[in-house]
Amino acid sequence: MRRAWGRALFGLALGLASVAMAETRLPQPLSLVDALAFADEEHPAVARGRADVLRGEAERLAADSANDLLVGLRLNARWVDPNDVAPDQSHNDSQAILRLSKPLYDFGRTSHALEAADTALRSSEEQYLGLMARQRVEIMRRYFEVLLADLAYTRDNEAMAIAFVSLDRARHRNELGQVSDIDLLALEDHFQETRLRRMASLQETRSARNRLAMALNRPENVPADLLRPELPGNDRELPDLDELYALAEAGNRRLASLRLEAQAVSQRLAASRAERRPTLSAEVEATHYERLLGSRDPLAAGLVLDIPLYSGRRVDASVARQQAELYDTHARIRQHELDLRQAVLETWLEIQRLRTRREQARVRSDYRELYLDRSRALYELEVQTDLGDSMTQWSAAMLFAAQAEFELALAWERLALLTGQPAFSPVYATRAMGTP
Repeated sequence: MRRAWGRALFGLALGLASVAMAETRLPQPLSLVDALAFADEEHPAVARGRADVLRGEAERLAADSANDLLVGLRLNARWVDPNDVAPDQSHNDSQAILRLSKPLYDFGRTSHALEAADTALRSSEEQYLGLMARQRVEIMRRYFEVLLADLAYTRDNEAMAIAFVSLDRARHRNELGQVSDIDLLALEDHFQETRLRRMASLQETRSARNRLAMALNRPENVPADLLRPELPGNDRELPDLDELYALAEAGNRRLASLRLEAQAVSQRLAASRAERRPTLSAEVEATHYERLLGSRDPLAAGLVLDIPLYSGRRVDASVARQQAELYDTHARIRQHELDLRQAVLETWLEIQRLRTRREQARVRSDYRELYLDRSRALYELEVQTDLGDSMTQWSAAMLFAAQAEFELALAWERLALLTGQPAFSPVYATRAMGTP
């Protein structure tokens, strides 16, 4: 009963969330927390998992209804030519038969099938929740792509502006004979190259926003302004590798789904073996006859014991099929355990590498900021004229730092997905505080 109520509330919550999401437009400006809240089951990447849950509910309903009461009404319109010795010489031999049948016991066949359907449903729910978590990773990745595209455009726009200024100066000097034609063409070629790079960066800002809208399942509501998120989870202490292995073994949703699938196959195997056992049913018939004969009973009730004596090799084939499925499922479980262990190791190593890269990015950002301040001061004193190049290098340093920060956040989010630990998400603390 608790599981039934849990499934009902699960479905109701998903349905209400789906309606709410469908009617809600993206806030402007869009924060990462708001974007992650739009990970819903209507997205095609998740919808198939939701369909599996609905299919599992239907299978469980079918298994649970195997022993339901069956009520049927049979109407038989007949005309007969009665025997000469029959007491009733009428020709109308129509009948109306009301039949009630209720399976009472099938020696484990239905109970095993019901357990299998219930376990398979839980497996589908685990798989569905895993797909939802994967969609969160995809949204986060697309969100970061937009921010990085904007920073790349800023860098390339400054580079093009610097190239244009250099080209414009060279044209004036070429008119005065101070710059050769070949040097002028070299600067022209460099300007066109930076111009093309700027155009590609500008187009990427639009393409990245469109990809984010697709990930949010709102292709007609492309976000314009995005807030750079706070990522406090990037600074947490990285657990030991053995601890992460244990967490992944216990919390990975895909692994849990496969284990439940294996349990369901075992239960279906038991149900197949129970096909050799008898079934006990209760039957009641109430009949109305137009011709009254002494051998006809208007009411009958009885217990029916159906004992299968020989069913050929149908049961053996069903058992063999389930055994093969169980063997395959155990193999997939073992393979996923190996893959999961390797994925945890690689993510753990990646987080360590990205932390070092982030330190490098911070040093580079500090250096470029100080260099820009010095270039600005020298430019104002008309001692040095590389201010534009310093600004471009500073923008590139900001992009490098953002890449390191965002890649580290994605690595933590993947670790949360692999271990089934939401607290590993880089925005977990942010969601708890309700900040962007």
